[in-house]
Amino acid sequence: MPVDYNNVDIPWYSQAERTWQTPQDWTANGADTLRVFFRGAATNGLGDLYLAIEDSAGLAATVINPDPHAVQAIEWWQWSIPLADLAAEGVNVTAVRKMSIGVGDPANPQPDGSGTIYLDDIHVIKSEPPALADVSLTRPGPD
Repeated sequence: MPVDYNNVDIPWYSQAERTWQTPQDWTANGADTLRVFFRGAATNGLGDLYLAIEDSAGLAATVINPDPHAVQAIEWWQWSIPLADLAAEGVNVTAVRKMSIGVGDPANPQPDGSGTIYLDDIHVIKSEPPALADVSLTRPGPD
């Protein structure tokens, strides 16, 4: 999904929203992570890539991608957000009503760049356990 943003003019942030009639339980089947794939363009103007979630009670949490150049990524990137991080902000992740993805800072709008980002494969998943690294398994031998 392409999302054009033009944060040179008021309101200085741009976003796409999805609202559900029925609140969504994002923890169903053991899901614990929201995953979004995105890419931008090297010519995009800077601006924070963010994702906001609102529950059925109107409580919201916003997560900003940690890479300040995320909107300029020319390859597809995976952004994984633990649902626990959203729940820690007070959002009920078993009753999600709205999700917004955008560029800028809706809480503190400031003029910044313009461009286009692309979003794909937005879904909740059950994260995989960490891979075992440098683990040696030995069979007990005779004493």
